[in-house]
Amino acid sequence: MDTKLTAAIERDDRREDAGMHADDRATCHTHQAWADDCAGRHRPVTAVRLLAEARELDLVRARN
Repeated sequence: MDTKLTAAIERDDRREDAGMHADDRATCHTHQAWADDCAGRHRPVTAVRLLAEARELDLVRARN
């Protein structure tokens, strides 16, 4: 990660902590990249996805 991106992530983190909406970030906290570079990588949250993830967690817990 280059120094410009690192500084921008830190700046966005501080601004978000101060009340900026997450959609206004220039960087992606999840992927540690520029927001424009990972715009297509985020899937919208849906009830089906949440249920599928909950089921997967239940299966993992049952194995342990």
